[in-house]
Amino acid sequence: MHYLLIYELVPDYVTRRAPLRAAHLRHAWASNARGEMVLGGILTEPVDRAVLMFQGDSPDAARRFAEQDPYVLNGLVAHWDVRQWVTVAGDHPATPVRPEDVA
Repeated sequence: MHYLLIYELVPDYVTRRAPLRAAHLRHAWASNARGEMVLGGILTEPVDRAVLMFQGDSPDAARRFAEQDPYVLNGLVAHWDVRQWVTVAGDHPATPVRPEDVA
């Protein structure tokens, strides 16, 4: 299954992230190395949210990531939420649905 961790960033996120960025990136790459986080990054224009995609049997890895993220712990994230993402098409969907499978 796939899960999206969605961050709502504080308005001054870009100016405040520099001293925490290396620690945040170490946290992200470690999660990726464990096979939890697949992709992560910020949304631009405006820079107001970040989205991180996780894979696993439950949303626990995504929740743990947020709870331990230096950005969250230091107030750069105003709010975060984890949502299950039912992926059905593409290279690695968790629940593939092909046109011939639809009646």
